[in-house]
Amino acid sequence: MRAFFRRLQATQLNGLSVAVGVAATHLVIAALFGETAGLAAVGGAVCASMPDVPNPPQRVLSRVLPAAFAAALVTLLVGLADGSLPLTLALVAVVTFLALMTLAWGARAGPLSFSPILAMVFAMAWDRTTGATSPWVHAAWVGVGGVVYAGWARGAAGVLRHRLRELALVQALRATAARVRSRAQRIALAVGADETRIRASIADDVLLAEALQAARDQVFAARRSPRSRRQTDLVLGLIELRDLLLASRLDTELLGQDFPGRQWRAAIADTLRHLADVLAALADTLASGAPLPEVSAEAVRQQLAARLADIHVPAGDSRTHLVSALQSRVGHMLDDVSSMVARQARSDDVDSAWTPEKLAPFVSPEGWPLAALKPHLSLQSSVLRHALRSAVALSLAYALGAVLPWAAHPFWLMLSVAVVLRGNLEQTLSRRNGRIIGTVQGCLLVMVLAHVHSIPLLSLCFIAAVGTAHAYVNRRYQVAATAATLMALLQPLMLAPGSSPAVVERLADTLIGAGLAWLFSFVLPSWERAAVPRLAAQLRGALARHASNMLRWAPTADEQLAQRLSRQQAYTALAALAATAQRTRVEPESVRLPEAEIESALSHGYRLMALLGAVQQLTQRRTDRLDVARTETALPLARKACVDVLNGEPMTGTDPAETPDADAGAWPEHLGQQDLTPWLLRRLRLCRHESREFVSALNQLQPTGVPKT
Repeated sequence: MRAFFRRLQATQLNGLSVAVGVAATHLVIAALFGETAGLAAVGGAVCASMPDVPNPPQRVLSRVLPAAFAAALVTLLVGLADGSLPLTLALVAVVTFLALMTLAWGARAGPLSFSPILAMVFAMAWDRTTGATSPWVHAAWVGVGGVVYAGWARGAAGVLRHRLRELALVQALRATAARVRSRAQRIALAVGADETRIRASIADDVLLAEALQAARDQVFAARRSPRSRRQTDLVLGLIELRDLLLASRLDTELLGQDFPGRQWRAAIADTLRHLADVLAALADTLASGAPLPEVSAEAVRQQLAARLADIHVPAGDSRTHLVSALQSRVGHMLDDVSSMVARQARSDDVDSAWTPEKLAPFVSPEGWPLAALKPHLSLQSSVLRHALRSAVALSLAYALGAVLPWAAHPFWLMLSVAVVLRGNLEQTLSRRNGRIIGTVQGCLLVMVLAHVHSIPLLSLCFIAAVGTAHAYVNRRYQVAATAATLMALLQPLMLAPGSSPAVVERLADTLIGAGLAWLFSFVLPSWERAAVPRLAAQLRGALARHASNMLRWAPTADEQLAQRLSRQQAYTALAALAATAQRTRVEPESVRLPEAEIESALSHGYRLMALLGAVQQLTQRRTDRLDVARTETALPLARKACVDVLNGEPMTGTDPAETPDADAGAWPEHLGQQDLTPWLLRRLRLCRHESREFVSALNQLQPTGVPKT
């Protein structure tokens, strides 16, 4: 049994917890107050479970309880409006609009936004499943079920907190390993990447950013203990490794494509693949208790050095200095990965300067401040537009369902629209296809279960469907749609075993609902190009702050904290633009963002981040090999130049040809050189260059320019 639980991923473990919690809520309420109360409580528990996703225990109640309250309130309103089609249609529109306006609080509000809509569906189906009862009593039992489930969710989060933190780290390690492998492939194959590899690289960056943030949220919010400090060190190590990995892209195109160039790239790529294997093995250690991987940074460094030394190059080939620099960068990565493994092998407690107060700014925001709604009270807001079109779409779906020949389930049609219609076309198309295929699969399963006359077995299947739908709703929606179909069609079978399930009606409602959702995605559309000015302003501001923080000599402890925070903000902004690049590909050509321009902006943005990270590595790891006077003169000039460009200000100061780094060549000497100041000066010159190129690429996405930050 222990081995089974260790194989479960975080979402699967969470889904299992939800299924058990819903079942326990039903059993407790039904045993104490009767089956009718128990079934009503199940509806409240399912609605409250929507926001119950893997989270630190202290965040559970603030997410689950609002969903329970909303479910009870909506249930009451639906009961009071029962029998009046105009009132019901008005209620559908208002509830849908208000529910989806909660998306103003960001991604964390996504599950909460669906709870009131699901509560409407359950309330509309109530008389058809359990018989009439007072709307007030029904709503009260729904609220009780939600509160009971909230207690379960808080307790389960406390019990599972250690495992959920481990699984968040596992996901971050695996995402980092995947990114290292894709970087190794880019280095090994070619100087110029084709469109497929660029898209894969963008996708990897988005996944890595999400995985690292999930790990921060789980680990940094934990109470301080020897285990949590080791986990914190691991997350911080992965964040630093991402910077080193990003810097590994610098200059590799200068190796050339002749035989020595290909050999150099192959040697570096193979070393990176070895690092990826170590990270994957460390993930397996945390996930399943496998032995810690054996890694020796010195041994791998010697193997790389020997392989590079065996490559024959013409005498005096200046690229040997570049190879020496690249070898040094890979060595830093080796040291960091080796340190991660060694830290996990230690059982003693090591004091850390990273207090909860210092870690708090890196955790995703929590709470529901009303001020977040203000920017979205305009038709320019994608949140408001989505809320409006969804309100109209769901009202129309219910009205259409009420006049169809199979008018017994108009809320099924409404639910199909609700789950398919998303805030952007990419997700809508994905949900549409997954909903149709999943419904067909679910109907086939129900046709088999219709021959089962055991109510306990059918109840068990229903509870399993609840957990499965919860676990896969954001991972593989087709599986979630299959489970949702089971939930809908098993309820009548549980009340009347042997009856005929409404398979044909379910299929018809799904097809019509999916079609309506797709059509309404073109009503008040939120095309990705509309978000570019806002994203561009945020990204320029984030990169300007990061450049200002990074281009400093001997930063204080507070300045180092600011460096980490601005780095996280810059990566988040880049990930948002990368996600936009992914979503725009399915939009109509007339409104689609130009791929070449958006990929150029991303490329220059990530390259600037890589350069800033490389400067930091030089000023922190190689201070003894830098000319302090020249460095202290060059850094402020480069900082002002980069910040001015990124903020849209005209460049001031001396001509670039007269700056301290003007004499830095394509690549300064590195092999056997004690003074690495020319490398630093070259990096600073390239920082200014990439800042200009990045702003130019952003301006090409918006011909009229972007607002100054």
